[in-house]
Amino acid sequence: MGTIQKSKLRSTAIVAYALVCVLFIIFFVYMGLSENVSVRSTRSSDACRIVEPALMEEIEDSSAPIGIRKQYSWVLSNIDTNDTTLAFYLVHHYAEVYIDDELVYSLMPRETNRIGKSISSNWVTVPLTTDDNGKEVRVVVTPVYKNVRDRSIEFQIAPVHSLYMTQLKRDLMQMILSIICFVMGLFVMLTELFLICRKKTQRWGIFFLGNSVVMLGVWKLTDTRFFPLMFDENPMLLGYVAIGMLFLASIPFTLYMYDRFVKFRPKLMLIVSLIASGVALLVLLCQIFGIADFKQTLPLAHGVIILVVLSMFSALFHQKVRGVLAPSKFSWMFALLLIVGTLADFLTFYISGNSSHLVFTIFAVLIYTLALFIINILDINKRAHTDTDTGLFNKSYWDMLMDAPTPISSPIGMMMMDLNGLKNINDTMGHEAGDKMIYNFAKILNNTIPAANTICRWGGDEFTVMLTNANREIAEMYIEKIRSAVDAYNASGEKPALSYAVGYALSTDFPGLSRKELLEKADTDMYVNKQRWYETKRLQAAESDDISRTV
Repeated sequence: MGTIQKSKLRSTAIVAYALVCVLFIIFFVYMGLSENVSVRSTRSSDACRIVEPALMEEIEDSSAPIGIRKQYSWVLSNIDTNDTTLAFYLVHHYAEVYIDDELVYSLMPRETNRIGKSISSNWVTVPLTTDDNGKEVRVVVTPVYKNVRDRSIEFQIAPVHSLYMTQLKRDLMQMILSIICFVMGLFVMLTELFLICRKKTQRWGIFFLGNSVVMLGVWKLTDTRFFPLMFDENPMLLGYVAIGMLFLASIPFTLYMYDRFVKFRPKLMLIVSLIASGVALLVLLCQIFGIADFKQTLPLAHGVIILVVLSMFSALFHQKVRGVLAPSKFSWMFALLLIVGTLADFLTFYISGNSSHLVFTIFAVLIYTLALFIINILDINKRAHTDTDTGLFNKSYWDMLMDAPTPISSPIGMMMMDLNGLKNINDTMGHEAGDKMIYNFAKILNNTIPAANTICRWGGDEFTVMLTNANREIAEMYIEKIRSAVDAYNASGEKPALSYAVGYALSTDFPGLSRKELLEKADTDMYVNKQRWYETKRLQAAESDDISRTV
């Protein structure tokens, strides 16, 4: 896949992500400003709560969304103070509460709503007084979807502080995780933007990872039961934000994965990103045009998450099989942690039927993001001087070594090497084969030249080595070791085969020269060897033509 094509596809994926985010934000703003539930309460707002059992009967009603309503009724008793409330939690249900046949509370979508019909998840709280003792309470709930038809409802009567504190204790771990997720993601995003602006890094992957972590934090926070209890004015918006974030979070994560595996499955990652954006856009359009509600399309979000995880594993295996920059143990550990967390959350959701305790994926992402961010910050100076494709020093670091203009005082050697035929390999076998050729030659250099010396990828297919305490015997010994390692590599049948030209120069042969001037001498020597290779190839081609004519 050509560089220009990858650049266009990456730009398309980022534009698609930005477009979907903007559309979802517009949707959330519209829902918050224009569509809400209609809440009618004739009682004061001093809500409280205590557990009380209830009897239930199912009523068929063709006007209901799925054709049924459920009616719960019981007689109120033991209400000792006026600081009491009836409270119960609903998931995708409408509700009406009657006391002695007087409608005191109703929870319905507004008649003016055009694109939001489900109430999402919400608390119903009805204030009670001591005068309600002996009165019959009747609660009529209407399920919006078939999959919530058999969902149990717990009615409670208790003091207001008990209601809030009990739910806070139940959701505390999830809320702490959500807040940590949001704050960490925001911090990572802002820090990475700062580093990009300061030109400390040119890769946006960590920024997109921060995007994903922020969205996961918002999803989990709005998905708790305590959050709608605190912000009960617009439960519909909270519900749509929660599911919307789940759809959106996969998109920046795939863009992060593209940045991480840019050399090894870039097309796959960008295609997955576009698929995730397309699914999110499709879901939003289905909601807007009344085709399907977010809740009904939730399996699509789960499908996209599975696709993202599988694509990550595909990239890791592809990287390992190709033998190009084998994946680190850190990458494999996160991949396994993510898939275990995702599977655990899916099993919890589909067995329990709710998302109240889905924390395993957030744990996995938090651990990974924190570890990656720390490694990224600690390693940023090292990466500034490291070639990302080979792990060797880059030209920036080499130039710093060469900038000493003073004559060399200790004996050193300069080696210059250049791969033969790389352009032909790129043209005939593809750039991935060329990348493999560069990486394997760099690996040979790293394995044959001791760490006390400096090895650098000087250009596309050019490598330099600065030898310490060097003399002719040491320089030629290393050249022979490299030649033997290359011959062994080619004899193994690995493709593409390696061919190179090498030249060297010693400070003892050229006293008084600077490092940069000594490198120029090595480059001249390498060029002579390069010309010999070209001449040999020309003679071989001429002999082949002569044989063909003779035949």
